[in-house]
Amino acid sequence: MNTDSTSEVSEPNPFPRPEKKATLKLGQRELSLLSIGVVALVVLALLMGGYRAFRNFKSQRDIVLNQSNLHSLFTALQLYSADYEGKLPPADHWLDAIAGYISVPQGTPNGKEGLLQGPSDGEPVNYVYNDDAEGYNLEPKPAKEDRQRLIAPKYLPLLIERIGVARNTHEKMAVPGSPSGDDAFAKSLQFPHYTNDPDNATTVVLFANGNIQRYIKRDFKK
Repeated sequence: MNTDSTSEVSEPNPFPRPEKKATLKLGQRELSLLSIGVVALVVLALLMGGYRAFRNFKSQRDIVLNQSNLHSLFTALQLYSADYEGKLPPADHWLDAIAGYISVPQGTPNGKEGLLQGPSDGEPVNYVYNDDAEGYNLEPKPAKEDRQRLIAPKYLPLLIERIGVARNTHEKMAVPGSPSGDDAFAKSLQFPHYTNDPDNATTVVLFANGNIQRYIKRDFKK
């Protein structure tokens, strides 16, 4: 007797199940570590922002203090010149010459010594005297033979900031604004404020008319 054997063929499912995608399951320990890492990054960003803000605030405060110091030193130079026919002191002992004329504003940290050095982003700054200021006449109507007066007071730098120099330091300085004078003048300058942003690093300079001018490093870049 013949029997027909038939095999059942399964038809494809018209509604196939979606394939399961692999998922990363984090345990409680991993989640805790991830949370700590995120919090640490946020705190670090806040600290960095706060540190930059603090440095900028300190640099601005230091500039104001140095301007105050330079103003007091200029007053002492004026008083000295009034006793010496209007002329500024010799370069080799300029600071010693005006020491007795220095008046210390109330509240100045470290008294008179606090005027002879100023704060900066790093070490304290001292003030360097211009050789060309020696014997310069501050009186409004100097004698005609006073050739130094050919440099107008507003163009003659008297004191600049410098880190790591001794008392009574002096050097010859170029006149800013004169032909090729800016480049030579820039070489005399350090920029001890806002040093965290080199292009915006700043210094202050006292001129013979009493003006205190800020200079920014990027201004000298061509």
